[in-house]
Amino acid sequence: MGKYLLRRILQMIPVVLGATLLVYALVFALPGDPVKAMFGDKPVNEAVAAQIRAEYNLDKPFIIQYLLFLKNAFTLDFGNTFAGQPVIDEIARAFPVTIRLGLMAFCFEAIFGIIFGIISGLNKGKWYDTVILLISLLLISVPTFVTGFAGQYFLGVEWSLIPVTAGSDPGFFDLLFPAMVLGSVSMAYIIRLSRSEISSNIAEDYVRTARAKGMSNGSVMIHHVLRNSLIPVVTYLGQDLGALMGGAMISEQIFNIHGVGFLTYQSILKGEGNLVVSIVTLLLLIFVICNLLVDLLYAALDPRIRYA
Repeated sequence: MGKYLLRRILQMIPVVLGATLLVYALVFALPGDPVKAMFGDKPVNEAVAAQIRAEYNLDKPFIIQYLLFLKNAFTLDFGNTFAGQPVIDEIARAFPVTIRLGLMAFCFEAIFGIIFGIISGLNKGKWYDTVILLISLLLISVPTFVTGFAGQYFLGVEWSLIPVTAGSDPGFFDLLFPAMVLGSVSMAYIIRLSRSEISSNIAEDYVRTARAKGMSNGSVMIHHVLRNSLIPVVTYLGQDLGALMGGAMISEQIFNIHGVGFLTYQSILKGEGNLVVSIVTLLLLIFVICNLLVDLLYAALDPRIRYA
């Protein structure tokens, strides 16, 4: 297991470096001058503008800026925003909100996705299997922002069942529906994945053998069918946990949640390239760590993976 872990970590280093380089290049290529944007419609004093560019290393070539960013990122020193606020403080204020939203969405998609997937897989061809499949197909087909706006209008504005917006310090009930919207597409995929795995494993020879040996149906389902069927579901969930953090931007914009997605969108509008790259780098690290944990769990469940 130790060699497998070391191999996976070494494989992830070039992925992280390559992704951060790509993001930094995209931010660097954005049109416009962020320093001039700070002044708005006011005339720009060239001496002051040059001083600001030197302070934020904007007067240096692209590769030098990137290497300086990497050097500081290793010590979690991401510099300051154009307003003079430390970038790490801005991120620290926004991250807890996004983490709560992401974890709530993760619990929603995992619990209901697996439950409905099991129900559908064990009752393949029945009417409620068809209903579950249709609902999951609808959730996959409809964009998240459409689901969010529709739910916000009908449940929040028309029927007053949920808060219309969450604000800067949301509670559990403020984040409940945004989390359901965020996790709805992944829940639909988990339903279909669980159904497919269960309906295929239930017809395998080892299940018939277990039943022939006298094992009860419940024991066969728990110890054989579900255990083997949920391995790919666990893999998907682990990867999706990191993706939820980055995918929260749409939900946060719709429901005015002041999390990382909201902060990223505002930073792009203001030309805060350093803040954007710092946020994306941290989200990328979360995604990579989640993938590493899933790989370790998968290797523990299936020892053949360690030697692949």
